[in-house]
Amino acid sequence: MSLSVSNKTLLLLPVLWLVGCTDPAPETQMEPPPVPPSPDLSLVQDMSQPLGPDLLARCELPYDVRNIDKVSTGTVTVMTAPSDPMVFTAEVDATAGGSMKYGENPFVYLDLIGRKKVDITDVQSPNQGGWDIALKRWQLKINSGDSGNGGVTVAIVDGKNLADVTKPPAGPYEADAYFDGKCAFQADPIGGLGTALSDWYDYESGTSRIIPKKEVIVLKRRDGQGYIKLQILSYYKGSTSANYSLTWSYLP
Repeated sequence: MSLSVSNKTLLLLPVLWLVGCTDPAPETQMEPPPVPPSPDLSLVQDMSQPLGPDLLARCELPYDVRNIDKVSTGTVTVMTAPSDPMVFTAEVDATAGGSMKYGENPFVYLDLIGRKKVDITDVQSPNQGGWDIALKRWQLKINSGDSGNGGVTVAIVDGKNLADVTKPPAGPYEADAYFDGKCAFQADPIGGLGTALSDWYDYESGTSRIIPKKEVIVLKRRDGQGYIKLQILSYYKGSTSANYSLTWSYLP
């Protein structure tokens, strides 16, 4: 019986040897993953530039500085300077309902070329070209960048009065830019719009009254016909704040 088992075992050995010598199945060859295309950097939003009205429509202002859908009731009185018929002055009521109600009231919009108030709402203003500068309490904005499509940009001439500036400065000229490329809002030090003109004033020592800096604001005209030079003379009428006295003229 044992001899028979051994013979069977011997008969199986050649078969096992053949199986063991058979080549293994070849490994499957994996294709490398495709390389993603490089991003087109020309399509990336420049975070340092104002968004402009088209992209601005996608950004939302904080509630306290939201656009108000009504026309300001603030009065604007424009006069010619007695000493020079080409120099103009304006008294602007930008009180906007007072310090406790200004969030519910709109900016006052000025046309410095036509020398008049423009009756538009905050909601309309980004797409209205007929204004240059707008005022609301301590806040100033210009018709460019994140505030409008008028192309009005500004440069500052420090330490000068209006008559001292006889030609436009070389620049730089800035547009309003209070949103970055991700719609993050940039406020001024008091919580208002962080515009190109947010730094127009100082505080009077001992009283904390707002005092205009001695400087001339030079604006590129929205009609492309030269420049406007503007000086803020006062922020008060008697003891009432946000009653501006402005003077301006034109530069080639």
